Amino acid sequence: MASDRFFLIYQEASDEECLLTIQPYNNQQELAEAIHHLSAKEVEEYTIIKGKKMKATLKLSVDLTEAEEAEEE
Repeated sequence: MASDRFFLIYQEASDEECLLTIQPYNNQQELAEAIHHLSAKEVEEYTIIKGKKMKATLKLSVDLTEAEEAEEE
């Protein structure tokens, strides 16, 4: 039977890209080290889920429209 794992979910964004990461960890020590690393990168918002091995399906919809230039008066 599979033991509990910790899943760390966080988002990193810049002007060029946005990255959503879901990373599994087998124990609290590994998780604490990962959170410390996030703090060093100034990522302060994250979610921790404790559970069994999970399977993920990503469904993403993005609507892009051309940006209009602001007119200068």
